[in-house]
Amino acid sequence: MGILVVFSSSVLPLVKLPQILTKTGPSFILTESNQYWIDTFIIPTIDNDTMILITLKGGHVGGIGISIIPYKDGTPIVGETPVINYIFDADQETYTTQAKTNLKAEYFVTVFCIKNNYTLTINSVWSPYDSLRAYLYLGLSTLPAGLLIIYYDRIIEERDIEIQKALNK
Repeated sequence: MGILVVFSSSVLPLVKLPQILTKTGPSFILTESNQYWIDTFIIPTIDNDTMILITLKGGHVGGIGISIIPYKDGTPIVGETPVINYIFDADQETYTTQAKTNLKAEYFVTVFCIKNNYTLTINSVWSPYDSLRAYLYLGLSTLPAGLLIIYYDRIIEERDIEIQKALNK
């Protein structure tokens, strides 16, 4: 079992396929007392110089902005240029662009909306198995236990064979 987990968590994340990520928001219901919201999420690891196609559609004109920046070890990478940093004009309802990534990293996406709803679509190439990387250490820690079980099972099997031989005499 440990070997399967180690294999899955180390080899499968290397498989890159075209992906489409679609988000709608805001994730909070806007009211008169709370007229804005900021949604954040993370795009899995994307290789350097990979094209990202972004389409951001508002429910009506204005009031939306987006920022996509490299992200590593739980924080945005300080000093790196954002891949995209855009705010809608007052009469704009849709924004479509493409950009190249500047690092091999995860990307932190921030969408803020003021009195507006949005639909965001991101097309690029990344691994759909990227989240399996978190299980590598679990797999490595279960390997010794699995080997111990196999070793103990062989001892029990040999003991059972000896018992059967003794009973058959």
